[in-house]
Amino acid sequence: VLLTNDYLISSEDMDVTDSAGRAAYISFIVSLCYCTDYELGYDPTVVWNADKKYWVIKCPDSTAAKDGKVRVVEYYARKQIIEAERIFGRHTRGFAASLNRNMVDEPDTFIKDAWPYESSDSQQTSQNELDIMKYIEKKLGGKSMDRLGIVRAKNGSIVCFSEAGNLVNDDTSAMLGSVFADFKVALSQTPTVPTTNNRAITEDNPAKSILLRVHQRMVLQPLGRPLHTLKSPYELIIVLADAMAAHSVILKKSAYLHRDISPNNIMVVDDGERVRGLLIDFDHAIKTDKSRLAIAERTGTLPFMSICNLQNSKVQRSELDDWESILYVVCWLGVHGVNRDEQVAYQQEIDAMCKDDEYYKPPLAKWEAGTFDDVAIAKKNDLEGDESFNDRVLQYFQEGAAYDELKDMARSLRLALFENPELGLLYSGVSVIRNIPDKPASRKGAKRESH
Repeated sequence: VLLTNDYLISSEDMDVTDSAGRAAYISFIVSLCYCTDYELGYDPTVVWNADKKYWVIKCPDSTAAKDGKVRVVEYYARKQIIEAERIFGRHTRGFAASLNRNMVDEPDTFIKDAWPYESSDSQQTSQNELDIMKYIEKKLGGKSMDRLGIVRAKNGSIVCFSEAGNLVNDDTSAMLGSVFADFKVALSQTPTVPTTNNRAITEDNPAKSILLRVHQRMVLQPLGRPLHTLKSPYELIIVLADAMAAHSVILKKSAYLHRDISPNNIMVVDDGERVRGLLIDFDHAIKTDKSRLAIAERTGTLPFMSICNLQNSKVQRSELDDWESILYVVCWLGVHGVNRDEQVAYQQEIDAMCKDDEYYKPPLAKWEAGTFDDVAIAKKNDLEGDESFNDRVLQYFQEGAAYDELKDMARSLRLALFENPELGLLYSGVSVIRNIPDKPASRKGAKRESH
């Protein structure tokens, strides 16, 4: 069995009750003994130094002289701050690192290691986060990015490793080796194979739609800290405001729409005695056209995806889908707590209630469970009107004056997004209420499209 980021590939059955099956099994065991570390799944470019107790991470140097040679820069990290929680998908990992091994305990750099898609079809536009970030920096300028709180890519590229004296790009084809050709043929003969990128291999054009993943590593600055390190909702409001201000400037200046606003993609940077927001992770960002609309494609993090996004509607995405995501971030943290201590206490309370009542459903539980359509319906019900929003969401916010401010922010966002008569058909993609049959039809302004 071979495991890739998207598929589990198995060989034909080996029947050890006959000689042919036993021979195949013995051959497999012998071959396994001769596998290299890379073939066994180890990453030779990230090595743990047991004596010094830090990771040595080799990063491709995209700033090196353009002489055709691939150079690497070594960074040093004491700890991995983002772990790949799932076997499949992008398998994103993150390290707080330093270029100077003597400063490993005072890191100033974030190393992002991930496996994004790279299409094998030359006519498809592949998403490359490094190129996107370089383009944004070109349009905005480095000083503006620092001022606005937008993470900058200092270095990075596709990870390479040495094989028989040659440098090889680390991607799906290298991972599968000689099996890749057979896998490609088998995949092309499958009528429909969905992927996590919402693309599929179809009978009409099977071969051209096969996708690979590439191993990409980036050096990012500044190094932020997670939202759960904030002290209060007041700080959260500042950080979210900074992040969305950056979001708006990026869209205006470079025409890139982020499309994955979530607590994990907004970080905190300390600026003297105040905090600032830092917008990160442009994996799902896409260039919009002249009408400022992005293609309809389901992307994002489940509890924070807009309803149009969840439904995979054909309505093109706009920036208001990302603003809808911010509303869900405010609600999520308002209920679960802003900082880690509050979140732990809340979870302990929920665990106790679930233990006492097996049928108890925590607030917002339906935002992260079930199918995409299930989550969309739950959000529609929760946001249908002021009364529903208060009864289903706001009343479960944490207590205190600071959380009351967060409630006011959530109310304002909901009204601006879903009760705003100024929003016409251009922004129909964010209408949460459009499928609710008892919504009053007399509201002023352009009628939103129904799906």
